[in-house]
Amino acid sequence: MSSKPHLYLIAAMSENHVIGINNRLPWHLPDEWKNFRKVTEGKPFLMGRKSYDAPDALHSEYRNVVLTEHPENNQTGSPEYAYDLETALALLRDENEVFVLGGASVFRQTLPLAEKLFLTIVHAHIDGDASFPALNAGEWELVNSEYHGIDEEHAYSFSMNVYERKAPAT
Repeated sequence: MSSKPHLYLIAAMSENHVIGINNRLPWHLPDEWKNFRKVTEGKPFLMGRKSYDAPDALHSEYRNVVLTEHPENNQTGSPEYAYDLETALALLRDENEVFVLGGASVFRQTLPLAEKLFLTIVHAHIDGDASFPALNAGEWELVNSEYHGIDEEHAYSFSMNVYERKAPAT
């Protein structure tokens, strides 16, 4: 029996759940990116093809697995390609922790399997065409939150939150 990695979703979303517009982030938050790099350093990433190909995409220096409907059109090597989530998780079965980077459809598929969310809330309502799925608040516990105010490098205030899935009631 193969092991299963711990799945962690990592994203930044506006208060109205927007995570992107035209395959780009709708904000520039350097300190949030520093936190992202610190949290994910040395870990494998799982993401959709559009997220992987985005102009402002972040890639793992260690390992990237990309979900795509056309893996046969892509070369072997790095990144690794998978047709569906089951295949992607099989590729990652020997990893301890895997960070899911999106996009929206990949977040929807992996949210039920996630054990932890690293979810930055950008304190604004922003227009966009990609959204983070709605969370069932009863399933998650906020275990850490770090607020960052507006300054010369950050047009929006934001909170870098960590949520852990609550144990099911017995």
